[in-house]
Amino acid sequence: MAEKVTHLTHGALKSIVETQNGSQQYCVQILHVEEKSDLVTKVGSLSQCTCSDGFAKMTMHFINLSPSIIANISKTKPIIRILELKMNSSFYIVTKHEVIYQDKGQVGQPLEYEEFRRLNYTNPNGNTEIQFAKAPHLLQINSNKKQSILQQQQKQTNENVNADQQQGKSAVKLSIQQKQQQSRPAIQKIDCKSEYAPSDQNLLKITELYPGMRGFKIKGRITSKSDKTQFKSGKGQLFSIEIIDSEKSTIQGVFFNNQCDKFYDLIDLGKVYYFENGQVKTNRYSSKNQNQSEYQIHFEEASKISEALEDREIDAFPFQIKQIGDIDNLSQDDKCDILGVITEVKPLTQVITKSSENKAKKNITLFDQTQRGIDIVLWGAQAEKWQFQKDEIVAFRGLKVTDYQMIRSLTVTNSTTYEKDLSKLQKINGFQDFYDFYSQNKDFIESKPKESKKKFVLSYIEQIKKDFEGQRNSKLTKFYEVRAYITTIFTKLLYYEGCEICKRKVVQVQQTKQFHCQNCNQNFVKPSYKYIFNAKIADTTGNLPVSVSNDQGQSILKLSCDEFKTKEKNQQDEIIKRASFQQYRFLIIAKMETYNDESRPKFQISSIIQDDVVSENEELYNQIKQMLNQNE
Repeated sequence: MAEKVTHLTHGALKSIVETQNGSQQYCVQILHVEEKSDLVTKVGSLSQCTCSDGFAKMTMHFINLSPSIIANISKTKPIIRILELKMNSSFYIVTKHEVIYQDKGQVGQPLEYEEFRRLNYTNPNGNTEIQFAKAPHLLQINSNKKQSILQQQQKQTNENVNADQQQGKSAVKLSIQQKQQQSRPAIQKIDCKSEYAPSDQNLLKITELYPGMRGFKIKGRITSKSDKTQFKSGKGQLFSIEIIDSEKSTIQGVFFNNQCDKFYDLIDLGKVYYFENGQVKTNRYSSKNQNQSEYQIHFEEASKISEALEDREIDAFPFQIKQIGDIDNLSQDDKCDILGVITEVKPLTQVITKSSENKAKKNITLFDQTQRGIDIVLWGAQAEKWQFQKDEIVAFRGLKVTDYQMIRSLTVTNSTTYEKDLSKLQKINGFQDFYDFYSQNKDFIESKPKESKKKFVLSYIEQIKKDFEGQRNSKLTKFYEVRAYITTIFTKLLYYEGCEICKRKVVQVQQTKQFHCQNCNQNFVKPSYKYIFNAKIADTTGNLPVSVSNDQGQSILKLSCDEFKTKEKNQQDEIIKRASFQQYRFLIIAKMETYNDESRPKFQISSIIQDDVVSENEELYNQIKQMLNQNE
């Protein structure tokens, strides 16, 4: 455990100014932050502050100073440790720092640095000692009482000894030691407690936490709790929770290894707790969650979690409901909460993932007052344990938005929770609007409602190439809708031998002459042929190499792959020739892939879009109308 900091670094400012020593770590105090001094640089915001070492003070600049410090600087003077310092003549920039204490009073009476130097680096009112809160007054009273009782006990013991010396030899004598031993239990009964039951004293709000903070105390309700997750290396584990406070602010808590074992069974979903100490860090995934704080707490050895009494001020149902019709406006991987009625529950299935892992999967369909439905995909333990029935009303929290061939769906994550209890659902904002709709239309709800499709603006090939030129982000994936001609179909590889069930590649067993699918573990007398070929498409701005899968190949060549395979070579050539120089509206998936340690873009035709003349003309009309209104 790190040693407790009790003093500012003596002579810190003198060392910084006179020796230009920026490698040492200094503990100093921030006394003031200039208003409207923040400048935005390439590395973050730059704040002008007055810093002190208890004897002297001067101006320094901090990169990415916590907004909480800036907001509360008039009330508290934080103690910080300078971890990295850049300097140039009289300009000092703290590029990295750590907050040690947030709520401290001013240490010493520092002089302006030039005045401090003029006085030969002396300051009679200077001090480096950090003041800490004194022990509670109740303990002092108990301590005084204990001392008084001890004196009374000793006095009583002495009187008993004198009385014993005056008694006759026939009297039963007790030694001083025996008297003292008899009096000790009375002293032991004195209850001098040094620990108190958890209380609401010194509580911080979640919004007051900032990166680097370790000493804090918050109160909140656990709104989600994940299962224990093993690291891929197998050498560790973790679980996470989400905490909400009385201001409806949320923050994620993460428990690793020993803390995972220590706290997992001690905390329950839905209960209110006090959370003390831990390391506050920036949450890298907060931009993907509409509810979550930009920070998270990593709980450590010194962390304490104790159960609190039920607090009605802390929301038990922090749902922020999105209607299904509005999910089209979200981006892939965004998170959202939805409320609706279940119209279909598909059977549990087992699928083989890309990592060759056998995983349970279940799909349910949810319908709401926008008269739209959307599939929710459950995986693993959630697919096996979570039970749903058709016509149940349910609210989900923390679902992730996914796209597959332009079809919008939602998938559960480790932090996803749900609620089916009608008495609790009634407390959710927006529930009554949905329930009024459901009550009036429950006999007419479609079992297979309209799918939620993502629409894309029409792009040009030149723009696609420009977006991926020089890219090194291996996770970059984009969708484009283009209108283009097929100029070339490469015939080196046109199809493969596939499985009738899962469509994956099969291999022929020489002994039996049958075709075996390793994924389905089944044998077939003959394979099912599937298209897979490369082509080149072009528009007025350029051309683009693309890969084509079976469904799209069938649309382009106008017949199934099994039928194509039965044709003679000259007939196949004629089919390919007729397919060339035909115009289509393609949905292109563009993403980076790594091959032989080299990153390069890959473009695939995801689907061929059928023209909707009415909606396209309507959209064109609205665009023209908008342009005319702007010109008026």
